[in-house]
Amino acid sequence: MVRGEARVRRTAAVIVTTAVALGLAACAPGAAGASCAADYPSYGTTAELEESADLIVRGAFTALVDDDTEGYPRTVATVDVAASAKGDAAAGSALAIAYTRCDDAVQLDLEVGDEYVLLLADPGDGFPPTPVNIAQAFLAVEGDHVPVALDPATLRALGLS
Repeated sequence: MVRGEARVRRTAAVIVTTAVALGLAACAPGAAGASCAADYPSYGTTAELEESADLIVRGAFTALVDDDTEGYPRTVATVDVAASAKGDAAAGSALAIAYTRCDDAVQLDLEVGDEYVLLLADPGDGFPPTPVNIAQAFLAVEGDHVPVALDPATLRALGLS
């Protein structure tokens, strides 16, 4: 290893250690016990949650693939879009999304075949959309309902009540 590379690695280790100690990097690459709380903003109301989303879609997962190619643990999922309330994802299309994969502290229990309303941010630059909040952005569809009170116009656009 070149001396400059060693210095960069030591500096990075100090930064990550400091951030973890301050609670700023709960999901930093390689962080132990990651909870993902620090990587996503939290929303106090569903109106704030919906407003923050670039895409709001209803769809079923068709694939969930672990992918570490970006240097951190993430899952890339494919969703068959059934309806869209916000953004340009068309019904009948397949949408790839990505989210940080955490340890057992956060269990999303997402399954291929299950249907959800997804509230997503679009990071642009060719990257797939991501949840606006890992704990708040996956709303399981139960019959024709979701467990939170979304805006009536959003529910109508998604074919829900």
